[in-house]
This record gives sequence, structure tokens and C-alpha cells, in this order.
Amino acid sequence: MVITEDYKNTHVIAKKTLALIEERGIRPTPHNYAIWFEYLQETNPDLTRAVNDLLSKNGRYSEKLGIELFKKFFTREHEGRVIQETNRLVQKSMDNVMGDLKRTTADISTYGEQLNDFAVKAGEVNGQDLERMINEIVDQTNSMSDNSSHLQHGLDSASREIAELKRRLQYVQKEAYTDSLTGIPNRKSFDALLSKEIAAAREKRSGLCLMMADIDHFKKFNDLHGHTFGDQVIKLVASTLAKGTEKNAVAARYGGEEFSVILPATDLADAVNIANDLRMAIAAKRLVERSTKKDVGKITMSFGVTTYAHPEGPTAFINRADQALYSAKKAGRNCVKHLQPSTV
Repeated sequence: MVITEDYKNTHVIAKKTLALIEERGIRPTPHNYAIWFEYLQETNPDLTRAVNDLLSKNGRYSEKLGIELFKKFFTREHEGRVIQETNRLVQKSMDNVMGDLKRTTADISTYGEQLNDFAVKAGEVNGQDLERMINEIVDQTNSMSDNSSHLQHGLDSASREIAELKRRLQYVQKEAYTDSLTGIPNRKSFDALLSKEIAAAREKRSGLCLMMADIDHFKKFNDLHGHTFGDQVIKLVASTLAKGTEKNAVAARYGGEEFSVILPATDLADAVNIANDLRMAIAAKRLVERSTKKDVGKITMSFGVTTYAHPEGPTAFINRADQALYSAKKAGRNCVKHLQPSTV
């Protein structure tokens, strides 16, 4: 994206945000500003839908609603709380097992002392005392058997609890890295995977390409058919991108109607061909509005493609792909443009 255009757009939205906050009597706090700036920017359909739903249910925006929205869309507090609680429960389970082990160890030590005492005295006692000692050993043995069963039960229970907690933690971590609307990797996941692939490309001196893609005139879908229809468009695009790439490639939702595809071990010419294949696959989809069964046309997308230049970082890599995307939009959209690094 060209910096001047991006700056102008951001400046306009910032002014609109402040005006909206003042008009609606909303406290000008950082979290309220962040929510309404994102809402007016229309780059986060999940947030837009959540704000609209809350306003329709409650009639007005309140501080309580604002805090709920901010926690859901701008922080990772939920993820952190679940991880913290999982750690606490694992520790509790381990403490219980360790307690059982300590008690059993003490019992085993006492049992061993009694057996040793019996062995020393067995040859010197009369029949009546020997019978009493044998009864004591039998009782102690039965007690040890009960303790062992209790310990085994505790270990089995702890094993089940920890397995369940592990599944729970994996679910939360997966949820944190998955786009809730489309089911493909989100921006957080994209950032982590791109850094990983850059490190691999540096180590192996292998090829790596990146494409940025944007749905053409997406705002028109929302304005004419509503946000629910717009969400369906985004889901269809995400599915097409994910299915149209190789297994080692990663299609992610970068934000709003913008997507990215990471292409490891791929040269620029092949990446451009892949982008064109994806563009045509998406353009071949016909859109039908469910309520009216009316054909509303097709989706087109613009693609920007570039190749990695050693040893640059993720920001420079993404910016170059974004510049190529801007070139595609400037050229009339529904096309693929690529940009070579200044030095490869």
C-alpha cells in the first residue's frame, strides 16, 4: 500500500471516529477509540458484526459493552486466563499425586521395618507370639495392598485429568491462531508462520514467495446485500484459496477482505502462475443471494506477488508484496502483478 494514500485514509477515519464518539456521547478512552476506529475502517467484519448485534440488542453503546468488545477483539486476556487456569489445575493434580506418593513411601518404609523386625524375632518367639506377629504382618500387608490400589487409582485419575487439560489447552491455542469466520489461519498465525518460513529459507538458501490478495470492491457487497452476505463472500474466498494451494503453502486471512498466501520453496514465476490460477478459480464462482435466488455476479480479486530477498525481515517482505497488490489495483483490479526485490 502506498504510504501517502494509507496516511490520508487513516487521517480521514480518525477524524470520523472522534466525531462519532462526540456525537454519541461516548467517553473518549483509548479502548473506545480503538473499537470505533476499527468499526469505521471496515477491515474487521467480525468486530462490525459484533457491534451491530450488541447495538440491536441493547439499543445503545455503553462502557460495559465497550470493555467486552475490547477484551474480545483487542486483547488475549481470554487465552491467557485459560492457559493460567490449565497450569493451575495441572499443578493441583500433580500435588495430589505427590501427596499419595509421599504417604505410600512412608508406609512402605514402616512395612519394611516391621518385616525386618519379624525376621529377627521369628526364631526366638513362642507359638502364641509368632501367631500374633504373623497376624500383624498380614494386616500390614493388606493395608499396603489397599494403599497401592489407592495410589494406582490416583495415578490413573491424574493421567485422565492431564490428558483432558492438554486437549483443552490445544483447543484454546488453535482457536487463538484461527480466524473465527473462515476457519483458516489468522493474522497472528500468519506472522508466526512467515517468520518461521523466512528462517528456514535463510538456513537452506531456498526460495520463498509471498502473495497478498484483496477482494475487489468488497464494500459494494456489504452496502448492497448486507454484512451477512459479505461474510459469505469472505468464507467462499478463504475456502478457494486454501483448497487451491499446495500442502506446504499457507493461506491466511490477513485482515478484513485481505488475504495472504505463503509459498515455501517456490520461485517467482511459479508463484505468479499460482496466483493467476487462484484468481481465475475465484472469478469462476457465481454468487447467488439466498433470500431472492438472484444472481449477483462474481467475485474478482487483485493479487500482488514477490519473492524473498536474503536477509530481509518480514516487514520489508510484506511491504513489497503489498506494493505489488497496489499496482494490481491501480492497473484496474482483477489481475496479478509481481515485484522483484531490488537485490535478490
